[in-house]
Order: sequence, then C-alpha cells, then structure tokens
Amino acid sequence: MTTIPSPTDVGALANRINFHTRDQHNKIDKQMSAKFAFAMKHGFIYRQGVLAFFYVFQAIEQELDRLRQEAQTPEEEQTRDILNQFWTEEFRRAPRILQDLELLYAKEFPTSASLRTFLEETTLAPELQGFVDYVHASIRSRPTAILAYCHVLYLALFAGGRVMRSTIYRSTGLFPKFPNLTTEEVVRRGTNFFTFSDAGVQAENQLRKNYKRGYELATRQGLTEEQKLNILDVSNAIFEWNTRVVTEIGEINRQELMGKLSFRLLTFVIEEWQYSDKLTRKQKSLVLATGVVLQILMMYWVLRKFF
Repeated sequence: MTTIPSPTDVGALANRINFHTRDQHNKIDKQMSAKFAFAMKHGFIYRQGVLAFFYVFQAIEQELDRLRQEAQTPEEEQTRDILNQFWTEEFRRAPRILQDLELLYAKEFPTSASLRTFLEETTLAPELQGFVDYVHASIRSRPTAILAYCHVLYLALFAGGRVMRSTIYRSTGLFPKFPNLTTEEVVRRGTNFFTFSDAGVQAENQLRKNYKRGYELATRQGLTEEQKLNILDVSNAIFEWNTRVVTEIGEINRQELMGKLSFRLLTFVIEEWQYSDKLTRKQKSLVLATGVVLQILMMYWVLRKFF
C-alpha cells in the first residue's frame, strides 16, 4: 500500500521545499504575523492585501488551467499528468477571493460588472506587477515550476487560513455595514479567501489530507533532479516576492497619508511602529505612550479650531 512520505523522508519534494525555504518561511511568517495584526486595525489596508493576492492567485490559476487544458510540450504534458493526480477545484482561490472583493468594495462597485471593470483596468503597483509577471514567466519557462506554487502558497494558506479566519471573525470593523445582513453573515461572506469547504472543519481537514497526500506521491517519482532544484529556487523566490508585495502595500499607504495631518495618519504610524519587529518591548511602550500624547494634542487642536 502506498503511504504518504514521512516528514523526515528527504526524497519527498514537499519535505525538500520545507527544508530549503525554512529561513525564508520563518522570516515572512514573522512579518506576516505583524502585518496581519496591523491590518486587522485598518480595513483599507486589509482590503488592499486581499486585492493584491487576487492578482497573484489569478495568475497561478491561469497557468494551471493552460497546462491542464492546452499542454503542448513534453514538460507541459508531464506537469499536466502530475497536477491531475492531486489538484482539486476546492483549492482554487481566485473565484473565492473575488467573492470577498465584491463585499469589500461593495460601496465603490455595487455590481459584479463594475468590480470586474475595476480589476481589469487597475494598474498594479510595481512589486505586485513584478510578482504576477514572475508567476507567468517562471511557469512558461519551466512548467514544473507550478508545483512550487501549489505547495508554498496553497498549503501555506490552508495551514494559516483557519487562524486568520478566526482572527477576522473578531475584527468585524474590517467590513462595510449592510442593513440587511447580520455581522456574522457579513464576516462569513468576507472570508472566502480562507475557506476551503463550506461543509465545515472536518471536510476541510480531509480535503487538505487528500491534497497533501496526492501532491507528495505525485511528485516523488518522475521529476528529474534538475527540475526539483528549479522548483526549490522558485519556492524561495515566492517567499521573497511575498515579502516585497506586503512591504510595498505598507509603503504606499505611508506615502499617501504622510501629507495629511489626521487621526488616521497618527494611528497608522503609531501602530505600524508598535507592530514593527525592529523595536524592543521598551521602545514599543514608548511609541504607544507617545501616540497617546499626540492624539490628546490633536484633539486639543481640533477643539480649539472649531470651538
């Protein structure tokens, strides 16, 4: 009977990816934890993050569909055969993220058609565009590279998605208000990105088990060492691109807010410092105390101006 390779089996591709990206994984995990906690306090930043990853997953799934439906070269056919052994439609993210964007952008784009026009006409920020271009180029040049994305992004999202979903359920201020929907209904409609099955936790666990098992067994044989090394390189690059895209979102918002003296700016800067991994606990306490003083002074200035 064929079994899933053990975590110590160095012949399994998934295990090799995990080993070779361990430092990168730890780095972005720390960064994402801080940025995610920060985004939970700023709905406009959270929305931008969801939007960014829509374009990333859309690019991956465009290439995945092309390989499965229109494989032409021997390596594309090889990749298609591997994908067909483990890929399941429940893992497809772009349509799920689109559902979240329909809710997050409901006030600006009340119809699906207007939202799609926005998505198609939006000019992507440089790093995000670079990541999308890299997705297409890396897979077009070496089709088996898509296996890096299938492991690094999809399984990582599955592993952390449940935690993120739980956190979001406690951060109801992220979403627009709808008079005909309860808070629970709004949150449920806005967390499709992190949901892999509407049938509940047990169904999700079984789905993940089947996907992981299929991936590990399908990739164990048939790939050359050269192909595996390329997959490892792409896996590392994915972590690097994730870091750059998340950092870019923060930079864009900082630049846009710097010219405006407002509570939003003060809150943004203070909390960004507070969640920074470059500050000690004592420094973070000082930043927090400074923020309270600044907000009091800001309130005093507003009261004097208007009263």
